[in-house]
Amino acid sequence: MKHPVISGIPALQNLTTNSMRVLVFAVGTICVCSLDSHAGSWAERTGKLNRTEVSAEDAKNRGADDDKDARNKVCVRSIKPAMPGVDWNTDPSAIPYMIYQIGKRTDLPTYTRTDGLDIGSDELFESTLIYLTSHGRWSFNEKETENVSRWLERGGTLLLDDCYLRGSAFADSVRPEVSKMILGCEPRMLLKDDPIVSDSFRMVYPTPWPGEANFENRTWQYFLCQNRPAVFFSPNDDGCGWEISSPPSASNPIGEGIGHGGDNRQREIMYQWMTNWLLFAYTH
Repeated sequence: MKHPVISGIPALQNLTTNSMRVLVFAVGTICVCSLDSHAGSWAERTGKLNRTEVSAEDAKNRGADDDKDARNKVCVRSIKPAMPGVDWNTDPSAIPYMIYQIGKRTDLPTYTRTDGLDIGSDELFESTLIYLTSHGRWSFNEKETENVSRWLERGGTLLLDDCYLRGSAFADSVRPEVSKMILGCEPRMLLKDDPIVSDSFRMVYPTPWPGEANFENRTWQYFLCQNRPAVFFSPNDDGCGWEISSPPSASNPIGEGIGHGGDNRQREIMYQWMTNWLLFAYTH
């Protein structure tokens, strides 16, 4: 089968049939502008994005009046495990504002929901990408594990993000919990010379990879399911870099210096990382 070309992004060309399962929308082929041929416009847009005055509540409610149909739209659902004490919503503005940024940067249609996804329910199978963060230990019960295992086999992608940043019980939970969902699976370091994931942080933006940036960060890990990278783990509390401070101010409209002492230059790299990674996850 000859696939339509998604212009300007070499990593998205010559995709397999399975890889095109999401980005080819019912309305036709999605076109993403070339970074090289439109460098000026990309630079201008990027420079403006982090100065937009949007409050945490605005980000949370963004899209509330939009079409509730999530089909053929970019969406990342936060999951709410049944296990008591998992503070899955510790950064409530992180996912909404990250999705807002991706929509601005790619012109792809987006959909945002802020309620926690019950991964033990059939609703899980309506999502392509899901996200879990917490400060401490987490675990899935038998029903959740079975559901997520089946969902991963069908092409879903899970992103795990340690909210504690410097290593915690969250990180300690990753390997044993993922090994229950993908039997016999071992973590791999997500490195740019690994051909399986070599495009994951260069789909649109040429960025340093996690572990290489000039601020505190460490290399991601990933797990294969049926030879596809299906579970990713960031030890760097990326969600804290996406979120907006509350309340914002005129001189600090999106909360520069929030979280772990980062600034808007670091935040910009984290938005670029997520844009790259999300496009990779949707096409692999």
